[in-house]
Amino acid sequence: MKKKRKNIRNNKGITMVALVVTIIILLILAGITLASLTGEKGIIKEARTAKELAEKAALEEQVELAIIKAEQKHRNPGIDDVIEEIKNNKVISNADQVNKETGAIRTDAGYEITGKLDDYIGKVSVGDGNTTEGGDTPAPPTKPSTVEQAKNQGSVLDENNPTTIKGKYENEVKIPAGFKVANDSGEDVTKGVVIEDVSAGNETTKGSQFVWIPVGEVKYENGSKTITLNRYTFSSTGTPTGQGANTIGSSYQELATSSYGNTTAIDIEAFKTNANTNNGYYLGRYEAGDSTATTDRTSDSSKTIPMVCKEDQYVYNNITQPQATTLARGMYSNKKVTSDLVNSYAWDTAIVFIQEFSGDTDYSYQGRLQDSLTRTGKAIDSAANKDVKCNIYDMAGNCFEYSTETYSGSSQSCAYRGGSFNITYDTSGCTSNRGSIGLSGAGSIISFRPILYW
Repeated sequence: MKKKRKNIRNNKGITMVALVVTIIILLILAGITLASLTGEKGIIKEARTAKELAEKAALEEQVELAIIKAEQKHRNPGIDDVIEEIKNNKVISNADQVNKETGAIRTDAGYEITGKLDDYIGKVSVGDGNTTEGGDTPAPPTKPSTVEQAKNQGSVLDENNPTTIKGKYENEVKIPAGFKVANDSGEDVTKGVVIEDVSAGNETTKGSQFVWIPVGEVKYENGSKTITLNRYTFSSTGTPTGQGANTIGSSYQELATSSYGNTTAIDIEAFKTNANTNNGYYLGRYEAGDSTATTDRTSDSSKTIPMVCKEDQYVYNNITQPQATTLARGMYSNKKVTSDLVNSYAWDTAIVFIQEFSGDTDYSYQGRLQDSLTRTGKAIDSAANKDVKCNIYDMAGNCFEYSTETYSGSSQSCAYRGGSFNITYDTSGCTSNRGSIGLSGAGSIISFRPILYW
């Protein structure tokens, strides 16, 4: 009997231990459950966060619907029009819950919504739903991606950096900082994309225009053609033959430096590299113009007046090649873009471009169209006498034009290109013509033209 009682006492002890262990386990499970419900990532907090996100998303959707309503009601809604619709959608009670400078919305529910009104910041409603830029922080215009969009925008693309856009056939054009696409620009590089100085230089050069000369593959409606940057000679039918750095006509060379006194290019190799890398460069749309002249220039005219490249200016003639080079380089000395006197690569490649895309396959042998001096881009008697191809004027006539090429082994070291109003059409008075003159030579029949590159 004693042995049996002992076994009973042992069984009772085991039961108490099991009870204690069970209680401990329950307490642990209760703690875990409580933590999962109320902890940092607990179910209750997660549920509350999900509810808040859903509420905010619903309010953001109401803001978007308000924008759609405003755009349906108004031809060009402003910030006030959109705010009114946001109020109607019960997102806010008062207009001052929208910050018109940042576009941030403080909702009645206490949420902040941002990024929905960026397109309307700075625009206030006027009249019949048109808008005008208002306030101290107007929204910047969306950067255009095509030539046509840039023409329609009608303003500088970027004050500080070049902008790349595309023409009708996807050909890229690089627009310098401080320039816009001119109103009468071609829709594609094949038609002559024209840019206009807005603020890259100074008040004097404002309005000067340049035409993009493409280098490399150029797409057009029937496929593509390749424009190779080079110095060329041309046959009587316009067929170009690349000459590279060869001497042309026994004496014409594009030298890095010259011992003959004429001014050579700033850096001809840098120009070639840049034009090939950027698939193009800019050529002055017009011959150089005197920015202040009110009559034709004479031999007594100032040689230091700043030049422009605008239509209807008095031609900047009666100047020497070194003086012309100084003026061309002085147009844009702010380093956002480089300006220089036209070199032989730039002149000859422009002729090839014109022949490929203007329909004039022998423009290299185009002679004068006028028989007296005219202002830049003007014809002496009618529009039919204008020399204009792909938006570039007077390469064949009006004035001979200095280049940075060198006529070596002679006292006439300064090379010029093109034709002149007083030269009857022949091989010495056409677009591809090369001629030479001395360092002090100047006269009414010789002007110059700038180029732009980076």
